[in-house]
Amino acid sequence: MDLEQSKSPAFLLQGVIIPSLFGPSRLTCRAVRRLHPEQTVALIHRLLAMTFAVVGLLFVAAPNATVRAINALGSIFRVFPPAPESELRFWLSLGFAYMVLVTLLAWRIAGDPRGQRALMPLLAAGKFASSFTCLCFFLLQQATFLYLLNFLVDGSIVVLVLGCYLWLGMAEQTAQAAVLPAGRVAELLRLLLGTMVPDGAAVPRLEQAVWRYFTRLHPLGGTALSAILYLLEFAPYLFGPRRRRFSALSAPEREAYLSGWETSRLALRRQLINGIKLAVMLHYYDSPAACAAIGYDGAYLRDKLLAGPNAEFHRARLA
Repeated sequence: MDLEQSKSPAFLLQGVIIPSLFGPSRLTCRAVRRLHPEQTVALIHRLLAMTFAVVGLLFVAAPNATVRAINALGSIFRVFPPAPESELRFWLSLGFAYMVLVTLLAWRIAGDPRGQRALMPLLAAGKFASSFTCLCFFLLQQATFLYLLNFLVDGSIVVLVLGCYLWLGMAEQTAQAAVLPAGRVAELLRLLLGTMVPDGAAVPRLEQAVWRYFTRLHPLGGTALSAILYLLEFAPYLFGPRRRRFSALSAPEREAYLSGWETSRLALRRQLINGIKLAVMLHYYDSPAACAAIGYDGAYLRDKLLAGPNAEFHRARLA
């Protein structure tokens, strides 16, 4: 490892100080437990496919027994009339065909969630049709527990599948995002950095460093930073000092505006701007020019860490 890199504040904070506070084993366990979106979506749809298959076989093998079991469950509440049994098997055949279809859809999605993402709305549409019709039957025909249960179960599956669809979409956008922000987001970030650090333009790659920092914090870090930048852009209409966008304010007005966030009575405003400021200053003072200007060489903090109780751990990281 490069000696200069090991002296930098960002390296010491992210790679040394944070592990020393929380312990490397906990960080490792958290990283292992964190599932990738694609893996999680695959697991969810695999479980759905197996559930659909079992329920479909249960319906076709013992339709009336299934109705009686659900009626018995609903009788606990003592408000639902029992759903009638039927000897007609025509509707059962159509219902079984539907269960086969949703089983195959869920299994196909589980095999390649990213490649088969377009099938998720189809699965959700089928479950929505089942849920909505049961709600109509419950309200307009007979308020049996069977209708209510299917409405709640299939409705929950609709929300779950569409949630997976949106989650994968956001993950794909994050993965495909450029290393640097683009368009209006880049302009707002550059303006914010110029307000917080007037000579930030003299620091090479400060904008890129801050953007990468947020994207590495979380898969949606870039999306979150973009949302914060747009919030800061339009919040002057609510908080002042003038009813115009942040980008349209003069330099002194932008500084006064950000100071207002730091001294706000709203804790959320203070926390948000302090988090942004921490990220910006962390990378600004990580630059060799800033370190040289304040006479920082990292030796003091390194000596303290190497003399502490976790010296072996820090020595291995800094070696």
